[in-house]
Amino acid sequence: MEKQVNANEFVERFMSGSLEHLKYMQSSVKIFRLSEIAPYIKFPTPPIFLGYNLLVHITEGYFKHQIGPKEYVVQAPAILMSNYGNISVIRSVDKSAKGHCILVNDAAMTSIFREQEILNIFTISPLHNLSAADDHDLHQLFRLLYKELHTVSPYKELFESLLKSALLKIIKLSNTNNMLNRSQEIAMMFKQLVHKNYLKQKEIGFYADKLAVSPNYLNRCVSSVFKKSSKELILEVLVMHSQLLLFESNKSIADICYELDFSDPSYFSRIFKKIVACHQPLIEIKQGSFVPHMHDLS
Repeated sequence: MEKQVNANEFVERFMSGSLEHLKYMQSSVKIFRLSEIAPYIKFPTPPIFLGYNLLVHITEGYFKHQIGPKEYVVQAPAILMSNYGNISVIRSVDKSAKGHCILVNDAAMTSIFREQEILNIFTISPLHNLSAADDHDLHQLFRLLYKELHTVSPYKELFESLLKSALLKIIKLSNTNNMLNRSQEIAMMFKQLVHKNYLKQKEIGFYADKLAVSPNYLNRCVSSVFKKSSKELILEVLVMHSQLLLFESNKSIADICYELDFSDPSYFSRIFKKIVACHQPLIEIKQGSFVPHMHDLS
């Protein structure tokens, strides 16, 4: 199975040049200036299985970033957020970009935020454009966060409070600070569970039991929020991960089908082609011509 990429692995695998300025941080929350990162990224990157929650605040410049099947053009001033477990591709970066990149592991998120706040964060659109005033306010918070995390002995309560203030500000700006209704809560919690359990659990019943609802009610909630069935959402997550496996290995689609615990390669191949045809593929990134093992799908 594909391996999640943490911050240090990202530096080793997807950046080049002199990187001594990227100080190793033994912390559940990491922050870097974009000026420390942008000039050294080897883009486009291959698909990356994020082992952290990503937040990028860009104050100058632009970059192109794909999250799952959708590509975003991020033009300053703006915020881009990608949750733990997503698969991302950095397609291009303005080497003179400025701002901050924040990485937060999932355990830290559950420690810092209440469940309702996490659900609000999970509902935020990945891209949020900012006014000059809001851009300034967030820049000040992230500047203080950077300063604290780069001290010899960062004060945990302080840097967690700064991070929480910044994310609550983003929640307010995105108009997701209202209480979610029951259907929205169920749908969001279902999506989180799928990202964490997709490999072993593909049946709706497992997720319905976890959420203490009936399968029919779960499907109604998911359909009302995401405009697709529970089964379709599970299959989309599986196909995204299969694309990553195709890129990182020499395995055939049949091998990956069995690795993802599907017993019927032909069925999975049909699903793969159907979903990839509807979205931006994750693996067509090497000058638009590299799609490994697609012949195995015919």
